[in-house]
Order: sequence, then structure tokens, then C-alpha cells
Amino acid sequence: MGSTIALIISLAVLGVILFAGVSGRTAAEGSFFDRVSTKEIQGFLAVFIIFHQTVILLYNFGIDVGKMIFFYPYGILAVAFFFFCSGFGLIRRWMTDNEYIKGFMRRRIFTVLVPFFICNYIYLTDALLSNIMKGDHFGFGELICSFFGIFLLNSQMWFAVEIMILYVAFRIVFARVKKPLTGILIMTLIVLVMMTIGFSSGHSDLPIMSYWFKGEWWYNTILMFPAGMFYSYYEERINKIIRKAFVPVVIIALALFAGADYIHRRLLDFNVYWREFFGDSNHLLYKLEGLGVETVLEILFLILIIAVMSKIKFSNPVLKYLGKISLEIIMINFLMIGSLYFVYERFGMVVYLIVVLISTLICASIIYIIKNFVLERRSGLFDGKIQ
Repeated sequence: MGSTIALIISLAVLGVILFAGVSGRTAAEGSFFDRVSTKEIQGFLAVFIIFHQTVILLYNFGIDVGKMIFFYPYGILAVAFFFFCSGFGLIRRWMTDNEYIKGFMRRRIFTVLVPFFICNYIYLTDALLSNIMKGDHFGFGELICSFFGIFLLNSQMWFAVEIMILYVAFRIVFARVKKPLTGILIMTLIVLVMMTIGFSSGHSDLPIMSYWFKGEWWYNTILMFPAGMFYSYYEERINKIIRKAFVPVVIIALALFAGADYIHRRLLDFNVYWREFFGDSNHLLYKLEGLGVETVLEILFLILIIAVMSKIKFSNPVLKYLGKISLEIIMINFLMIGSLYFVYERFGMVVYLIVVLISTLICASIIYIIKNFVLERRSGLFDGKIQ
């Protein structure tokens, strides 16, 4: 019963966040997948990820999460959208701003690097205090690697690492190429190499901590980064197709999504990415199957999102606020989920979710302000502008 109420409250919160202030778009708006709109959607999905990660932790603790299992399979869709928007935005700016590469490190990479290390040292402090209390200790190598962010004390920090690698690759590639399509193809090749590294790296022996590229999450959504680049390059043509054939596009995409979703959930029940732990000699083939199905699912999801955004504009002050701190939410939420587990034990899932959500938003806001202070710019947290 508690999980059912928790699911209803979670979906209600997400619904209010997303649909408050919703409005229709006119046919005159040729480009609707803009930076402001996508950033606000990312803010909504960041809250979705909080619920997703909470369910994962409880599930991994062997707790029956009941109806809240709804959030379990769909975290990849939120992350896929983040990668897609990043690839889309980079190409859009590069094609429209001849000076975009200048100052790229500060504008893009440092805005991820600074909050990454702020969160990393928070996790390191928490881990060291926990070790002191339990009488455990890190090895010297792990401690040094943790300090530099190579050994992740929270494996959910992987997204920041991978997006920074992609930004660096983008900076190198697009400082030299002249044609966007050439650069996009090179970036696609780089992403495929990164996927291969992740695919062959297996999993960490530790439940939360890991070195880079350990786990399927390192490679099962990153392909949406060059997908976003291709969409940006062919945006006008794709948008025309979606506007002219909106109904059939949505119906077909929904039908295919439902089928892919069913297969995906069955594969997750089968632990498709973890078959080596069951002594299965075909575990690599199963991983390829999982990757293929999830890639199709992500593409169909993005088609549906683009189609919906062509007709509807989601915008309100809460979405703007969440959009600004979405990266910080993703990186710090796991600390709140783990540290506040005692709330679940004492008060149940509903109170636990509310406390985790509020505390994550507060901490993410503080980290956002500190980041902007380090980068010597005002926080702009409540002024409505997307930074």
C-alpha cells in the first residue's frame, strides 16, 4: 500500500512539474528543439532520475519496492535525452557561431568539471568518515585515484566523466574540421570506441564504487550523443517530416516503443548485462542483445519527445530552476538516497521519497552556487535565465 501511494505521489509531482504552464505551439515555429526548452525538460528528467535511483538502491537492498518498480527500467531514457541534447546543442552552436570553439573549455568543460570535483570530494569525505566509523580503510592507490576522480566512490558520477571526455573530443575534432558532417562521423567513431571499451570492461567487484567504464551504463546510452548531432545537422528536414506526418509518426513510434519496452523489461528480468555472473558462456551476445534493444527504445523515445515538443511547449519557473541544477542533481542525489536510508526504515517510503527529493534539490542548489562562484559568475538561480 505504501509503495502505491508513493508511486501516485511521485507521478503527481512529476505531472505538476511538467504540465504547469504548458501551452501549444504554432506552425510558424520552425525550430522547437531549442536550448531553453530542452534544458527545462532535462530538469524534469533529473527529478525522474531521483526516483529511479531511489528505487534502484532499495531494490538492490533486497527490498520489495512494489508499484515503485515502475521507475526501474526507464532511467536510460532520461540519460539518453541528456546525451542527445548535448550532441544537438554542440553542433547547433558550432554551425551558427564561428567563434564557438574559443573559450569552449571554460564554457562547457569547466562547468562540468567544477561540480564534478565538488561532488567527488563530498563523496570522498563521506566514504572516509564511514571507513573510520567502521574501522575499514582504502588502499593507497584507491585513495589517490579517488582524489583525482578516476576511482568513483559513487559510480553514478560516470555521466559527468563521460560527458567531459566527449567535450574534450569535440573540442579537438571541431577545432580542425571544416565540414560538420565530417566532424559528426569522427565523433560517432570516438563514441563507438568508448562503447567498445565499456562493453569489454565488465562490472566492478564493488556495489557502488568503480573505476571508469565499469558497467553497462557507460555504453548503453552514449550513442545518443552523435544521434543528437545528426538530428541537429538534419533538423529542418526531420522537423518537416514530423510536422507533416505527426499522427502516423506518433502512432507508429508508440506501437514500436510499447513492443521494445516489453522486450526490454523481460531482458532486465533476465539480468541480460550480468550473465557472466551466472556462468553463461554467451554473456557477450546477451549484452549485445540488451544494447540493441535499449538503443532502439531510446531512439523511439526521442522521436516521441521531439514529436510532442513540436506541438506543445513545456515551460514554467520550476522547470527553469530544475534545468539549471539538473547536472548537480544527477551527481549528488545518490548521497542523499544512501545517507537518508534511515528515514525509510523509520517512516516508510512516502516520507523517505519526499525527504530525499527536498534534500537533493537543496544540496544541488548549493553546489550550483558554489560552481558559479568558482567560475566567477553570478548564480542566476532564480532569475529565469538558463545558464
